[in-house]
Amino acid sequence: MIIIAKYKLIPDETDQNKLRVKSEEKSICPICLNEVLKVISSRNRRALNSKGENLIIVIRRLRCSACKKIHHELPDILVPYKRYLSSCIEAVVEGQGDGIPCENSSIYRFKRWFKVMAAHIKGSLASIAARKNSIIETGGETTLKAITLYVGERPGWLARAVRIVVNTNNWVHTRFAFMTC
Repeated sequence: MIIIAKYKLIPDETDQNKLRVKSEEKSICPICLNEVLKVISSRNRRALNSKGENLIIVIRRLRCSACKKIHHELPDILVPYKRYLSSCIEAVVEGQGDGIPCENSSIYRFKRWFKVMAAHIKGSLASIAARKNSIIETGGETTLKAITLYVGERPGWLARAVRIVVNTNNWVHTRFAFMTC
């Protein structure tokens, strides 16, 4: 999985809720850091925006020429495995989700997901910062505040944090991926 920040969303001629992602940056394999990725297909990814509208975002599937792994190229408005745009999830996590048209159970799941993932995101960002010799003191801060110290407090902090964690191959793809029977 790769998350891109520079892209254009091009509306489909036949369906106004369908958007094609046109990347404006070169994607790099997060596993082997190879720059040669070949487009093998595309797929539809559904997401709900802050108005409750169902969007269909067409994302590219890329194969790395070196390690042969397949990666989905997501725009940074999406969070992996989530069905709402990152701005909606960010608003709920910050406690400003009153205007987001979703059920209370979805709001509960967003908060629970962030509570579970926040320590992992913070740890990944700290590890990446340490590799670049730019350690930031976050002692005594809440996990949310610590994350925003790394990626900035302006809107879009969740998208920036997720992009960094995913593109360094630190994203937890599934809880059960490494469990054996």
